[in-house]
Amino acid sequence: MTKKEAPCAICGQEVSFKYKPMPEWNVSGIICGKCYSEKLVEHYIAQDRRDITKK
Repeated sequence: MTKKEAPCAICGQEVSFKYKPMPEWNVSGIICGKCYSEKLVEHYIAQDRRDITKK
């Protein structure tokens, strides 16, 4: 019998691997990998480097 996991606190999707959000993100609960990656980019990558694409 498996225990039902809580959904992602941001997008509401099922979470297969739990990520704990950073305190400065103001998110309570666990989040999925996709939302974790988006928050990392949003908070830690400089604005001028966000639009750079690999060529």
